[in-house]
Order: sequence, then structure tokens, then C-alpha cells
Amino acid sequence: MKRTLFYAFSAGVVFCQGAVGQTGYGVMGVPPPGYGTPPPGYGTPPNVPAYPNSLPPSSVSSNVTAPPPYADPYATAPAPGQVSSYAPQGVSNYSSPPNGAAYGTQPTGPNMVNFNNLEAYYRYVAPKANNLSGANTIGASLTVALFNPLYLKFGASWGSGGGGSVTGATKGNYDFASIQAGVGFHTSLINEKLTFVAEAGLMYASLRAQDTSVSFSDGSIYVRPALRYTPLNWLELQAGVTVSSADKYDSKMVDLTSYFRVLPMFDIGIGGDFGNTTRAFRTSLRLRW
Repeated sequence: MKRTLFYAFSAGVVFCQGAVGQTGYGVMGVPPPGYGTPPPGYGTPPNVPAYPNSLPPSSVSSNVTAPPPYADPYATAPAPGQVSSYAPQGVSNYSSPPNGAAYGTQPTGPNMVNFNNLEAYYRYVAPKANNLSGANTIGASLTVALFNPLYLKFGASWGSGGGGSVTGATKGNYDFASIQAGVGFHTSLINEKLTFVAEAGLMYASLRAQDTSVSFSDGSIYVRPALRYTPLNWLELQAGVTVSSADKYDSKMVDLTSYFRVLPMFDIGIGGDFGNTTRAFRTSLRLRW
């Protein structure tokens, strides 16, 4: 009887130890070592680079106001801070137009009111004297800028026409020529569109006619104040008054001219001269540099 109870007690102890050993991992929820781990080389996870889900923070310095951490749509907007010196992303100076020029426009060359130019002209001179007919005249003038605001001007012209009615003779031919040399200065008035110029120098005019006594050679000193106005970048209006010491030629003359820019450095001019002994109409070509 005692031996039977001993065997039964021993069997119960062994059963309890087995139950405790099993509940240490299964019953209590603790997995055994290596549980759920794949064998070596099986299902190796790929190496995927991290992808940012937000933009990098903006550069903030003492001169730049940092954005608020939370933007309340109903709150008053904060005062703007100083603009960052760094260009925004995606913005560059590529294909930017030059300073002072409108985008898509072509360069217009030197200012129309300049003092480095060469002008050639055709001039029809109509003397007021009844014994002389009109003369077809060609001429040219050169203007050279010195140190600001002075410039030099040189000019020459030559023309020919028919003589007047003389008793016992037909209309004779005559030649007319003139040369001039002067110095002038210029200054802006009110704004850069209006310029005042003043010229002073020497002029020599000569007329030689056939079958008539109308001939002369006259040297004189002249002064010419004028205004040059550019209402548009392709248009110049010029008006001047020439007063000279001439006795047999124009001692007073008013000249009016309009210049139209046709190329960046090239103009066409149309104008007239109205003196006390002659009147003239002219067209000119002017090259600037």
C-alpha cells in the first residue's frame, strides 16, 4: 500500500514539472528562442532609401523673419520681414533682359541728340531777289564732341542755278558756295528730352553769276542758339536762329528740322531755312556714333 502511494506521488510530481515546463513558453505567452525568425538567406528585406515627405526647412538668419510654426487662417498676418538674399528655387537670371531695356526690344543706338554725327543734305535755295532763280545745292556737316559740354562743327555746301532776266541776255548760270566752322556747347533743360545748344563761328559765302552783276563774296561771324527736343525715342525736333554780320547774304535766318530714326544710328531729316535774302527747303541723311 505504501509503495503504491509512493509511485503515485512520484508520477504526479513528474506531471506537474512537465506542465510547468510547457506553460513557461506556451501558456505564459513567451515564445521559444528562434520562434518567427526566418532561416538565413530567406526573404532578405530590400534596401529602400528613405524618401522625404516634406520640403527642407527654409534658411533663417537674423535678417530674415522666420515663418510662424502655425498659421491660423483667422489670425492677422505678421509684418513682412526682410527679403532673403538667396534666390528662390527654380528662379535664375538666365535670359533676363538687360537693365534699362524693355523685354523683347532691340537696341536703339546712340541718343538722337548727340554731338558725334555726319550729315549730308540736299537743299533747294530760292533767293528772294527777282533776278536770280532757285539753286540746287548739296552739302555736308560734321559735328565732333569735345570734352563735355563742348563740340566742334564744320560744314560746306555748293550749288548752281539760273540767272535772272537781264536786258539783252538770257538767264545765266550762277554758282553758290559756303563754308563754316564753329564751336558750341549744350546743356539739358527741364529734363533730358529738351536740350539747349549755342554755336558761334565763322562763315564764308560766295556767289558767282554770268551775264549779271549779282555777284558777291561775304565773310561773317555767326551765332546760332537752338533747341533740340526728343518727344519720342525715334523723333527729334530742332529749331534755331542764326544771326550773322553778313552784308550781302542772310544776316538773320530761322531753321526748323525734324529728324526721324530709321536705323539705330541713322536718321532722315526734313526741314526749311527762312532768311532775310533766301529761303530754302532741304532733306538730309544723318549718321550718329
